[in-house]
Amino acid sequence: MKYSAITLLKKVLVYCAGLFIMAMGVSFSGTADLGMSPVNSIPYVLSEIFTFLSMGTWIIVIFSLYILIQFLILGRDLQPARVLQLICTTLFGYFTDFTNFLADRFLPDPASLSLSPAGIYGVRLLYLAISMALIALGILLYLAPCLISLPGEGIMQVIADKLHLPLHTVKMCFDITVSLIALAISLAYFRQFHGIREGTVIAAFGVGKILGLYEPLKPRVHRFMYGWEAA
Repeated sequence: MKYSAITLLKKVLVYCAGLFIMAMGVSFSGTADLGMSPVNSIPYVLSEIFTFLSMGTWIIVIFSLYILIQFLILGRDLQPARVLQLICTTLFGYFTDFTNFLADRFLPDPASLSLSPAGIYGVRLLYLAISMALIALGILLYLAPCLISLPGEGIMQVIADKLHLPLHTVKMCFDITVSLIALAISLAYFRQFHGIREGTVIAAFGVGKILGLYEPLKPRVHRFMYGWEAA
């Protein structure tokens, strides 16, 4: 289907807005310090160890590895268009660095607040809740234009198609795998849980639940992009 230049521009704007809002959610999650979402856990832990590279740069590195794995799995069935995932990977990485910069400047660190331990933990939970709400909204917006998927979703889809498995099953296995890898790296370097905590588990289930609450927004997003309400 061909779209007008205005429609394409709106689709790109919605797509980029979704990536940016997801990056904001990642930054809130990092400030909460209760554990990152599974897909961002490895870049976060590596950025805490190898600080000469930012978290956004580590996102680009790890997500690019996911693209390479997709190519290896597909083999002769390689779809060259999948290399376009580098575009959204780079955008998301830069957005994450920018929102981390904003969070460092304007978002109070819970540990620095003059509150009781219970109060500090409450602030961390509040940040985590905001993080999940932002990530869920970002997912809704970034998926709505049906443009390029991030490599995390891309590799899950490739594995699901190749092994003839339900996508939700592959997602669960993928999330567990990357979380365990991040946990192993964290324990090996920090000798404690760092980047993988209760917030990781809460986000793994909570983001999907919140995403369902955003369903009524879909028609409005489609009206903005296309001028009509999709079914």
